[in-house]
Amino acid sequence: MKKFAFLLLTAAALMAGSAQAVTVRGTGTESLVGHDLTDPENDAHGNDYTNYNAVFRSSIEPYYDGEGAFNVFDNFVGGGNDKWCCDANGWVEADFGDKRYQLTSFTASSANDAPERDSDKWQILGSNDGLHYTVIFSYDRDGVSPWAMRYQVNEYTAGVDYALPAAYSIFRYQTFSTIGDGLHQLGELEFFGKELAEETNDVPEPGSLALLGLGLLAGAGMARRKRA
Repeated sequence: MKKFAFLLLTAAALMAGSAQAVTVRGTGTESLVGHDLTDPENDAHGNDYTNYNAVFRSSIEPYYDGEGAFNVFDNFVGGGNDKWCCDANGWVEADFGDKRYQLTSFTASSANDAPERDSDKWQILGSNDGLHYTVIFSYDRDGVSPWAMRYQVNEYTAGVDYALPAAYSIFRYQTFSTIGDGLHQLGELEFFGKELAEETNDVPEPGSLALLGLGLLAGAGMARRKRA
């Protein structure tokens, strides 16, 4: 039965006309991947801002209470304060400070209100300075929701739905348009990625250079004695 329901959801997503080969994970909180970059331990608490590995910002409603924007990172898919709703179009982002990640996948979930409040034009952006942003993923289908059902969790994967991007310390969701009434809603976002390894410096330390120099001098002295 669960397999049939999953196939039904996938077929519904295709009928909705998604431009990407999106993976429909199911509906509700249990369909989230979990342990994403903002909360690898899966133990964060939205209303008291604890145990998160990122700082959140938004253009509007920068809070959790009252269906604020930060609810997209609270590990729940649902109505009320489990979603971001219902202001005009804007953005919300997660800032990982001095850590940079290549976004290998992400999820985006619908909320409980009417589909008219779903975004039909949105992007995932990356930045390393909070000023200049690069588009990683775009959805642009006038009047068409990326979700066929309420509480639906869609998963997008690098190499399938978008090109593997450079590494960024900030990931932003930006909505530009909704299907109907101009009010916007979003259930949840999860970001997953591979941390950029620190570049190694192969230049020897000064102490090592000094020892190398002494070794070369000693070797040259031994060579001269042999020739003598």
